[in-house]
Amino acid sequence: MDRTTTALDDLALAGLADGFLFALPDEAAAGLLAEAIKINLPAGALVYRDDESPRLIVVVSGLLRVFLTSVDGRQVTVRYARSGDVAGLALVVGGPAPMSIQAMTSSLVVALRVDTLRALLATDPGVARACAEELTRQLYRALDDISEQAFLTVRQRLVHQLLLLATAGDGSHLVVRASQQELADAIGSVREVVTRNLRHLHQEGLVDISRDEITIVDPVRLAEEAGAHASHTRADPH
Repeated sequence: MDRTTTALDDLALAGLADGFLFALPDEAAAGLLAEAIKINLPAGALVYRDDESPRLIVVVSGLLRVFLTSVDGRQVTVRYARSGDVAGLALVVGGPAPMSIQAMTSSLVVALRVDTLRALLATDPGVARACAEELTRQLYRALDDISEQAFLTVRQRLVHQLLLLATAGDGSHLVVRASQQELADAIGSVREVVTRNLRHLHQEGLVDISRDEITIVDPVRLAEEAGAHASHTRADPH
């Protein structure tokens, strides 16, 4: 089946190429796309909260983060989703979980019908296999991230912490409202080392530093750096 016959336009299809939807059988993917809703998200917007009904989100463009929130309000990012990636699949299969999904940049996503995918999981072995493989990939990435935290450099730990604490500012950028001492305490370092690494990040055009906050100028490059160590060591489970 020609996927261009679905309701989404060529721009959306180009953004989804080689992603989760294209691992599904053609007929199933076409059916899901025909019912999909396109959503434009500003930076910082929450596309899913952990107290809502499950949502299934595929990223067309931009960067999303999936994060967990503790009872006292602290957050930890568990993965990032880029063009073609799916977020919320575990919610569809396993039910509600204490995780949320937020846009880190202005993003275009498509929301798929949860009930439709659940029906396909029960009736189409190809869909069930593709979803199992995707969840396995996500699990392996999570295990890699956990194991590699002990081996990250100070710079990488700092980048992770900046992304973790980032919230939407008054403009289009994400900001971190934390002192350099607080950042040092959070990553197990000292203020002087954090200051030096922040200066390097500023010189590379990744962040701006002011007295009261740190502005993330390029969250995509920063997120890529946060995962750079993992990308060199991670192997595809297949």
